[in-house]
Amino acid sequence: MRFSSLFVSLALVLSSSACKKEKETEDPESGRDSLLGPTVERESVDDLVGGDSEDGEGEDAEAELDAEVAAAEATAKTEKAVKCKQPAKSTVKKCTGKGKKKVCKDVDANPGASANFGVCTLLTHFKWGQSPDEVFKFVTADIEKEYEERQAKSKDPIEQDNNHKWRRDRIKEAKQNHVKFAKATNHRWGVSLIQYEYEDDSNEEMIWTKNDSGLRKFYFFKDNELWKIVYAYSTDNFPGKTYEQVVDEKFKKWFGPSPEAKVKQDPKTAAPIVRYNQWTASNGESVRSFDMTAVHGVIVLAVVDGKAEKRIGERLPNVGSDDKLTDVVSDALGGSDVCYDKSGNIAECAAAKP
Repeated sequence: MRFSSLFVSLALVLSSSACKKEKETEDPESGRDSLLGPTVERESVDDLVGGDSEDGEGEDAEAELDAEVAAAEATAKTEKAVKCKQPAKSTVKKCTGKGKKKVCKDVDANPGASANFGVCTLLTHFKWGQSPDEVFKFVTADIEKEYEERQAKSKDPIEQDNNHKWRRDRIKEAKQNHVKFAKATNHRWGVSLIQYEYEDDSNEEMIWTKNDSGLRKFYFFKDNELWKIVYAYSTDNFPGKTYEQVVDEKFKKWFGPSPEAKVKQDPKTAAPIVRYNQWTASNGESVRSFDMTAVHGVIVLAVVDGKAEKRIGERLPNVGSDDKLTDVVSDALGGSDVCYDKSGNIAECAAAKP
């Protein structure tokens, strides 16, 4: 099969310039939401922070990767679409103060239902309590779905060969991006954006993913169970927008217009450490937004299992001035996979073409 693929590639090499011209005339916004901005390929963080171990080389490693590709294909074929119940968009007027100081504004009539819809849309087929193996299975199924979309759109054998390589590289990378938080592994996530999201030597681990559009998702596990997902949005995804504008124009539309403004204070000085917005779903799940632009250059969303958090404890970022942005952190940052559909609702973004 590889020989046949190579033969076709060589036979068509003279057509590469024509293919290039055809790509240059394609609609640059085709299949994408302009929210994401330009596609940027970055070096894997694993090359910098170090994983638990390196994959083996040779036939055994190739056979293992073949099996993982086959498993991803099987999961993608059998996976059922997740339907999220969208609440009726209704608000009520709420007034505070009296007389000339009286201020009235429209607030969400059912904030719990609004947050439920947002959480469901973000989680899709991921569920709290899933093991790292289960999360990996769905992560690779998403890669397989994107691969199938690429192949369906491509008629060029060379591009189809590139799609094959893209799929294998992405699945291999997903496996490498599995981190167990133990000091003995000498990982370097302690100087990164997610440094306050875990504890070493406490049976905690993480899988993180990226795609061609710059998406970064961090899946956190405690005692082998998924309990938190963190999204990092590059400021490039919201050109010219402040954090406050992003919250008002994007997040309030996605999760509800009435988040609770919260603040974490230093227990000794009572000085504010971090301010954030929180949307609380009716079953206790939370969505939180953080302004991390000053130090890390990103806006963060965290989706949290409320029941697990009561057991584990609240993990919030610290945006103190002593935090330093490193090359490791820069590579671990990224965009969002949340976009609008035609109805104005949040939806998974279509991936960019390579």
